[in-house]
Formats: sequence, structure tokens, C-alpha cells
Amino acid sequence: MRASSGAHPTLPGFLLGYRPSDDVSLAWRIVFTLLFLVLVGGVGYGLVAYTHLPLAPTRENVEIVATLEGHTKSVGRGGNAIPSFMTLPGTIAVLEPAMTKTDLLKPLNETDLSGGFCSASLAQQIRHQFPGFYEDWPDAKLERVAIEKYPDFQDRLCVLPSQLGVSPDDVVSYRLRPRTITEWTMLWSRTALITALFAVALLNVYYRLIVDRLSG
Repeated sequence: MRASSGAHPTLPGFLLGYRPSDDVSLAWRIVFTLLFLVLVGGVGYGLVAYTHLPLAPTRENVEIVATLEGHTKSVGRGGNAIPSFMTLPGTIAVLEPAMTKTDLLKPLNETDLSGGFCSASLAQQIRHQFPGFYEDWPDAKLERVAIEKYPDFQDRLCVLPSQLGVSPDDVVSYRLRPRTITEWTMLWSRTALITALFAVALLNVYYRLIVDRLSG
């Protein structure tokens, strides 16, 4: 951090508050140079560590791998679709239709979800919900009787634990989308700008406050 002693200070020199530091001992210059590098490097590293994190899981930042409803329909009547849904790549969460693009997806307790049952077969749903009661009933008869008594069962796909409080079309497996080139450019530009401003502030402190006290 040794300044030039030219008679006409440049604009960068003026912004740094420079003044000749020839009279500062070499030992002190080494100490403050090392301190400067450590502090600026630390600020730069801290900014990268705390601001270059993955995108927040908002509606605009996620790519939906599958919904529980869609996955259940694709599995069909082949048993409980939840175990295979939970093995899909991505993170399971709740995405409600009313959420805006900046709302965070709601976390979902996968242990509770694993206690549910999803199938395109209404008969299998009923047997899961009432174990031991309808084992001898043919599927067609059980579904017909159930729909006659509860017409809303016609399109039901899942029996989910009540504590979840969600419908199968709200349960999704998602992945975070990658940042765009523009987003990376803005992020790195902001990091570089803040680090540079901190470095300028340190140089001003050194040249304006410390050099005179250490000279001679």
C-alpha cells in the first residue's frame, strides 16, 4: 500500500485519499498490506459464502418433477403410489394454487406422507382406510357401493393423514432451477462492487488516518 508522490494526484488517488507513505517503515507497510489482504479477502469470501446460495424455493424458482396426483394416475391401480413418488428426484413440498410466484413452497413432513395411501383403485383406498372390513368384497362391488353412498369418491385418488391438510394435486416433487447467466452476472457484480468499496474504505483509513501517525 505504497502511494506515488506525484505532484498531480489522479482521480483514483483522490478517491483512495492517498498521500506519500515513503516515511512509513517497511515493517509497518508489510503489516498493513497483509492486514489489508486478509480483511478484503475475508469480506469477499464471506459474501460468496452467504449470498451465492441456491435460489430460494419460490414458485418462480422451481421446476416441478411431478405432482402426487399425476404420479398416482400414471401408476394406476398397481398399489400404493406414495413410496415410488417419494423416490423421485427432487424435494417434496406443498405448492398451493393460491401461492404467488414469490411465495415459498411449504415444507411437508415425509414421515406423515408415507402413512397415506394413493391409488387409482378406489377399492384399494377403502381397504387401506378400513383394514380388515372389505377384504372379501370384489373391487367392482366395493367401488360401486362406495360411490353410491359417497359420490365425491368418484375422483378420489388418495387417503392422506389429516394432519397434512393437503390434496394430492398440491403435493409436488420439485427441483430448483439453475441461475441464468444474467443472474450470475448480477450476483458476481454485486459481490465485486461491495468488496471493492470495502477495499477503498480501508485504503482511505490507511492513507488519511494512519500514514501521518506512522511517518518517521
